[in-house]
Amino acid sequence: MRKNGLIKRSVSMAMAAAVLVSAAGCSGPSSSAESGKSGSQESSSEGGSAAAGSAAGTEASGAPSLTYWVKMDSSKIAPTTSNYGTILCYQEMMKNTGVNVEFIHPPVGQETDSFSLMISGGEYPDMIHYDWGNAVSGGPDKAIEDGVILELTDLIEQNCPNLKAFLEEYPEIKAAMTTDSGKIYCFPNVYPYFQEDPAIMCNRGIQIRKDWLDELGLEAPETVEEWHTVLTAFKNKGTTESGSEIVPMISRKISEKTSLVRSFANAWNGMDYDFYLDNGVVKFGPIEPDFKEFLTTMNQWYTEGLIAPEFSTYSGKEHDALITTGQAGAWLSGLGAGMGVYITALGGDDTVIDGIKFPVTEKGDTPKYTGADNYPFIGLGIAITTKCEDVEAACKWLDYHYSEEGSMLLNWGIEGVSYELDDKGEPQFTDLVMKNPEGLSVDVALGKYAMVSQLEAFAKDDRVEAIRMWNYPSQEEASKIWNATDFSYRYPPTVSLTPEEGAELAAILSDITTYRDENVVRFILGSESIDNYDKFVETIKSMNIDRAIQIKQDAYDRLEARMKNAQ
Repeated sequence: MRKNGLIKRSVSMAMAAAVLVSAAGCSGPSSSAESGKSGSQESSSEGGSAAAGSAAGTEASGAPSLTYWVKMDSSKIAPTTSNYGTILCYQEMMKNTGVNVEFIHPPVGQETDSFSLMISGGEYPDMIHYDWGNAVSGGPDKAIEDGVILELTDLIEQNCPNLKAFLEEYPEIKAAMTTDSGKIYCFPNVYPYFQEDPAIMCNRGIQIRKDWLDELGLEAPETVEEWHTVLTAFKNKGTTESGSEIVPMISRKISEKTSLVRSFANAWNGMDYDFYLDNGVVKFGPIEPDFKEFLTTMNQWYTEGLIAPEFSTYSGKEHDALITTGQAGAWLSGLGAGMGVYITALGGDDTVIDGIKFPVTEKGDTPKYTGADNYPFIGLGIAITTKCEDVEAACKWLDYHYSEEGSMLLNWGIEGVSYELDDKGEPQFTDLVMKNPEGLSVDVALGKYAMVSQLEAFAKDDRVEAIRMWNYPSQEEASKIWNATDFSYRYPPTVSLTPEEGAELAAILSDITTYRDENVVRFILGSESIDNYDKFVETIKSMNIDRAIQIKQDAYDRLEARMKNAQ
């Protein structure tokens, strides 16, 4: 059962939305034109060169005007636009709220540098979308303390009836987005895991060439030992039908969260490559006893030619090329932009690739995976900066995102264009999305009308997530397999560090992270003997890892206390 779906929000939410929309209608734009600044390339002081533009044809003379810095996922949006201002949901939102918004996009691949340049320069737009909870030095409290962004607790209470109602309905989300000092710092990206029994609980996982398993008479591997058997069989198969050499297992570089090699550490009772939880106790995987066995196993597989030779340097481009050319046997990737794309590239045959369980060491154990991002809130959202001169207009526009009408626009797009309501009143995407006449995938086609596949602060509908990620039956089956996983060993991304803790932890981990990444790769490649593992652990401990663990534990305990108080 769905819990209070976005189409059937509570009465208080609907009433709040009605009040907001009514107010917006009094000051909305009066005309529509085909001209605008959408997609133009301009030089911006907020983060360097960026694409900047307002929604085409919606600007109204005298209406409030805001600037909004947000990065784009170019792989899903680039085929249709270079600026959010061309997306139909935003054009409609500007008409409904009477607030003009100019979008500023940092250059693709330079988002972090652009953000840092913008913050250090002290010239901010009115609103910034960013990972305030995890990627800002000192954390969100420090950003507030330094006068970069506004504290939003009272503003939401007084000016944002829709978000206020949503957080009252889901107090656990409010607790997650509140710092230990009691501050709310952003309008949140809310992922559909807050809904009861979401269709997709884990949107990435391990994938394997099912046709090769069938050809070799093998079952999908579950244990580490079975994995060795399957990968060896793939290697012995030799070449693909086109004569290319088979690479049994590929992986992104180990410093990336989506590395398959890295995720294998989870097989040893949820152990992680980084910080993780073991029954509420924070641990650091590389200094745990089982980590040596993990490294020994990966070194053996690498030595036997079961892992891609250059895995330690692979980015997404090199990784994906081995899959789409048919050379890779197993990998870890996303459900939609990964698995769906790969099946299509390999001819659209739904029997070629399967999603399989995460590995375990003992047959029958429940798989564990610490790489899932399936929290309703993970620190991402829109902050209002201290440079914003019309905070009331910013609150009005942002709060609309959480209204009934705003949720429909951001999730589904425009009624009569990108979706229609069926005889039960349920939205269904039109052929412009599902069978796009330009041949665009569902993900890319949807980017013309709505924001589900992009970064934005609103509550995502799990039905849309499923529709855009289930192009093939095997993707839906993969979801069921990955959902049946124990995710409790993850260290939550919503912990709140004090500015002092954040500074201390960053100082400790700057050296540890580099040392860990370099030496783990050496152990796996064999350029460093596994006999030196104990020395590796001693070195990390001498770098004050115990203090880092304590900081992480204290922050986790405070989060748990907030979550319990919210229940």
